[in-house]
Amino acid sequence: MSRQVIVFFISLILLTACGEPPNKETKQKTVSKASQQSVQNDCQLTMGWDPWEPYLYLTPGNNVSGLDIELIEAMAEEASCSLKFVQHDWMTLLEMIRKGEVDLVAGASITEKRKEFAMFSDPYRSENFVLYVRTGEVDKFDADINKIITAGHKVGVTTDYIYGEKVANLQDSNDYSDQFVYSTVGEANYYNLLQHNVDVIIEDPFVGAYNLKRKGMEDQIEQLELTIHSGNVHLMFSMKSVDHKIVSRFNEAISSIKNSGKYKEILDKYLL
Repeated sequence: MSRQVIVFFISLILLTACGEPPNKETKQKTVSKASQQSVQNDCQLTMGWDPWEPYLYLTPGNNVSGLDIELIEAMAEEASCSLKFVQHDWMTLLEMIRKGEVDLVAGASITEKRKEFAMFSDPYRSENFVLYVRTGEVDKFDADINKIITAGHKVGVTTDYIYGEKVANLQDSNDYSDQFVYSTVGEANYYNLLQHNVDVIIEDPFVGAYNLKRKGMEDQIEQLELTIHSGNVHLMFSMKSVDHKIVSRFNEAISSIKNSGKYKEILDKYLL
């Protein structure tokens, strides 16, 4: 066998054994895919929720949906996080956040007490509340929450909901705290109003309009011309179960979906 033939076969064997070395682009794609898989694995979150239509509710197909759900799912996708959902009333969810049994809840206001056990995202929407009364009784009430309270009216609210500084001061007042009637779920406030257990109830205007239509109470309950600004709302994360870096990723995601137009697209869908 000639020397040239021997060299040819040796070269062929080496090429077959080693194969073609990956180019730079192939290496980058491999690293990127591995990195993405790592991000997915380090961010699997359980979100607690309680029914508050149209922000959070179950569809006829038994899926969690609503304005807040769609916003948070868009944030989670942007942050490369997966979500699963657990339903409880708001009071139970706050305790579960404290214990690390759920990772986050939506629509939360920041308080000093909550900052002892929770971290908060940047604000993702603002929140206002209005007052509802029985139909035909609008003229009995002033368009001022302080005057309504000082007149001796009973006010229906949901336990542990934050209605803004003005209402909070009245709730904490020794003179007026007994005039607030608390329900563990918001829908019980409508029952209390129609049963004359309270004179007015405080509710988010979109939630109120949605519930009145769904329950067929549009002819029984109407809205006062009074708006109470509560402030901005945030995602609330458990200190026990969530790393602060995850909160930062959600903050970046909030900015991203607003800049991309996804945020407005979701809000427009719910006519906000």
